[in-house]
Amino acid sequence: MSSHIRVSSITLTLLLPMLLVLLSSPISMQVQAADSCAGDTSPIRWNETAQRTALVPHYNGNWWNSWLEEDGRDDGRRGNGNNNGDNNDDMAEEPQTPSDVVVGPEEPWMYESWMLPRLEPLEENHYTTMLIGNDSVGALRVNLSADYRTTVCVRLQDTNLNAVEGDVYLFTTEEYESYTQSYNTAHETSDFRFDEIEESLSNIPPEWRSLNFLGWKSYRDSHEYERTSEVNFALNLDGPEIYSSLFSGTDWQDFYIVIDTWDNVHDNDAVAPNSIIAADVTIITTERSFILPPFTVSLVFLVTFLGTLAIPFILNAKYMKAGLIAEMPQNIVPSLDTPAEYPQPYTPVVPPQKEVVSLPEPARIEPSGYQSVSEGLDGQVRVESELP
Repeated sequence: MSSHIRVSSITLTLLLPMLLVLLSSPISMQVQAADSCAGDTSPIRWNETAQRTALVPHYNGNWWNSWLEEDGRDDGRRGNGNNNGDNNDDMAEEPQTPSDVVVGPEEPWMYESWMLPRLEPLEENHYTTMLIGNDSVGALRVNLSADYRTTVCVRLQDTNLNAVEGDVYLFTTEEYESYTQSYNTAHETSDFRFDEIEESLSNIPPEWRSLNFLGWKSYRDSHEYERTSEVNFALNLDGPEIYSSLFSGTDWQDFYIVIDTWDNVHDNDAVAPNSIIAADVTIITTERSFILPPFTVSLVFLVTFLGTLAIPFILNAKYMKAGLIAEMPQNIVPSLDTPAEYPQPYTPVVPPQKEVVSLPEPARIEPSGYQSVSEGLDGQVRVESELP
């Protein structure tokens, strides 16, 4: 193999991960998702193919808050609709009554239910419209299949069909639980402002974000679309999403498509719109014909790493071999110390002539008599001649 072919193969190996990253960049994914937002849809079979859940400011699901309400020790500041979750002294001095609580379009079964039925793998196209109140959260719980490519299209507008900015996130079950805890903490009354600490740690660098046990993050730390009124994204799973822990073992992870209308702890998220939002959600599934196994990613990075390590050794070997081959110097300009070389005249090569040898003619012998040959009794040959 020549050196040019070897260098070309190494260069192609190094550029292959960059090409894969470029083809799977958010820009190309956004274009592909936009092209796949149309198709025939079927009605959602609730609690079979999808489940509707919600988070509202006037209910956080903690049993001790219900006990405080029954005991009469709740100061009424919970669910005051403050977007940032800060205490309001005026509201503290004048406790709210249940009639003062602004109830959104969410129904109680969306936020009071603890039941999480087992969902079928999402293999159909669905369309639905979710009504989400101010300072609330609307979510669709689905079971994504690794055999299908899922495209999610979300469009936000108010009841007057005007575009409204909000936040769209994709969570797994474990990530949604952390997000729910953050929402409940920001909407409850407590002397210890846990949400302020969480907000200060919400925008740490990505390389340190996995060490933040106080905050929350979206799926793969990339599926978060903030301050937007329309978003399209696609998702390909390598396999079933499973969460492993040393304490709880292995847990199956569903996915939550979340529409956020409250001012969460992120710095770049949208504020509460102070209106009811209608979120049009379209889910398109496409069967995948070819699925690469998960180990191909590790294999590509391993080949890239080994190729990078091999480059110095290849260059050093070529450098060490450069002086071993002696080349005769070519004197283009003649020197005075070098005797002149005259070209020899051209002499055609003539093949040698063959010498023809003439043989003498044999002498003619005239017959002078007759000869007879006989054999005697003693075995001797006798020649007898007779003259004419």
